[in-house]
Amino acid sequence: MDSTAPPASWGALRSFMKDTCGVWLSEDQHYLMEARLAPVAKMLNYSSIDTFVLDACKPGAAKQVTSPLIDAMTTHETSFFRDGPFWRAMQDLVLPKLGVLDPGATKPLRIWSAACSTGQEAYSLAMLLDENYPSLAERTTIIATDVSEGVIELARRGTYSVFEVNRGVSAPRLLKHFEREGGNFRVKDKHRKRVVWQPQNLITGWPPGEGFDIALVRNVLIYFPEETRQLVLKKVRASIRPSGFLGIGSSEFIAGSPISPGWYPAR
Repeated sequence: MDSTAPPASWGALRSFMKDTCGVWLSEDQHYLMEARLAPVAKMLNYSSIDTFVLDACKPGAAKQVTSPLIDAMTTHETSFFRDGPFWRAMQDLVLPKLGVLDPGATKPLRIWSAACSTGQEAYSLAMLLDENYPSLAERTTIIATDVSEGVIELARRGTYSVFEVNRGVSAPRLLKHFEREGGNFRVKDKHRKRVVWQPQNLITGWPPGEGFDIALVRNVLIYFPEETRQLVLKKVRASIRPSGFLGIGSSEFIAGSPISPGWYPAR
């Protein structure tokens, strides 16, 4: 199979990823196209990466071609309870400020986990609430979205390898929240039922609703150019209640005064 892609296909891919997903590929990242798309092109019976890319990136291309390309070219790095201080700040600062922990509180909690990848973040939310605030967990809705329909399907299944659960899941949590499934572990039904999974494009689409108390857009803004980053933040913030909070990656920074690394008031 010819893995040498002429400039036309690389330029088409860069434009497609920027316009479709907001992902900016620098000129020196040409190797990513060959490394990530060669297996996909072969699987789809294309004679070369170049032919596959040009076909997938043309206007009106079939979803059966564009979706595998997006799946392969977007980053799906994630883990359970990623960045411990972020989750502690959610418990100690964010939830108390929302009033959902007040004695006798009945207010529902709405959370959006954007760019959720294979689901570890959304399930971490469900587990944390179940462990510490079971009555709040019962009245919480978690909507999890990602541009990749492939990873959404993986997340919906909630099945993870030993390697994946070892990244962030303690032994007590593994026993409490997972069931064995062959050589893997599956998130228990009660958590899977609390998460609504939806394909969603942060660039070309709109938030999956409004009135969220918390929206998490973690470790994805770093892949966007500044103009796209501001567009996404504007749309996300508009979906959050004025009294709600935005969570981003603890190493990411946006304008405003954080209440803790990674946590910002919505307004």
